[in-house]
Amino acid sequence: MKPANHSEFYETISHTTASAPYSIHCTHVLPGFEPALYLHWHTEMEFFLLDEGELCFHIEDKTYPLHAGECIFIPPGLLHYANHTGTAPVSFHAFVLSPGFLFSSFDTRLYNTYLLPVMHNNLPLAVTLSDSAGWQNDILRCLQLIFAASEQDELYVRGLSLLIWNRLYQYHIINSEGQKTPHSLSEQLAKALSYLHENYSRNLTLSELAALVPLSEAQFCRSFKRLTGMTPFRYLNRYRILQSCSSLLHTDDKITEIALTNGFNNISYYNRAFLQLMNMTPSEYRKTMTGAPHD
Repeated sequence: MKPANHSEFYETISHTTASAPYSIHCTHVLPGFEPALYLHWHTEMEFFLLDEGELCFHIEDKTYPLHAGECIFIPPGLLHYANHTGTAPVSFHAFVLSPGFLFSSFDTRLYNTYLLPVMHNNLPLAVTLSDSAGWQNDILRCLQLIFAASEQDELYVRGLSLLIWNRLYQYHIINSEGQKTPHSLSEQLAKALSYLHENYSRNLTLSELAALVPLSEAQFCRSFKRLTGMTPFRYLNRYRILQSCSSLLHTDDKITEIALTNGFNNISYYNRAFLQLMNMTPSEYRKTMTGAPHD
C-alpha cells in the first residue's frame, strides 16, 4: 500500500486551533481512491466518525469494519489507515486531541487515573462506537456537537470532551482488562516503559525490563501484552522502526548506519521488520517521502 498526500507516516500536521491542543477535520473521498485514509500515526488520540460510505479500518494489525454513523476511538501512538469496502463515496469527521487537553500531566492524580491507561500505544482500548448502546450514543451525540462547534468555542469543546471521556472511561476503559485495570497496569509498568523508550537503541533483555517492575519474565510478558496489545519484543521493534523513520527523512545517513543507531544489528532483519510494519522497505520509504534516491 502506498501512502497518498502526506509527507511522512508520523503526522506532522499541527492538531491545534488557535491555542487549543485539538483539531477537527472533515474529509470527502471519492470511490477508487485508495487508501481512503493514509497510513500514519500521531501522539494524540482520535475519534474518527464515518458520516457516509463503508470502510475497513486498520489499527496496527487489527481490522474494524466501519459503517456510516459509526465511530472508532484510536489511542495515541498507533499506526492506522482505512480502505474502501463499498462503491459509494466516503465522508468522515475526525476529532484529534492531545491528552493534555483533558487533564494536565501536572495534575498527577487525574492524569494517572484517567489518561495513563491509554498512553502506551494501547491497542486493546481501540473500540468502535455505534448508537446500539446508550453510552456509545452519548459519545456520538457529543461528537456531533463538537463537529458543529465554532473553532472559538474551546471551553465548550473541552466540556464535551470531558463528557466523552467520562463515558469511555466508565463503560470501556476500566472494564477492558478484567480483574487487572489498565490504570494499575500502567502504573505497574510505567518504569519499564520509560526505560525502554530511553534505551531502545541498546540490546535490551526481557530479564532487564522485568526486573524494573519487578515481575517474573512470564508475568511481565502477560502484563505488558494486556496493556499494549503487543509482546515486549514486538513493541520494542516497532518503537525502533518508528524512531528510524525520522532519521530516514531528516538525515543523509546510510540505511545501515540508521539501523545500527536504532538498535538493529542486522540490516537484513531491519529491512524485513520495516517492510512488515510500514508496507515498504526503508529505502522505498525514504524515496517516497523525500524524493531521495535509494541507498
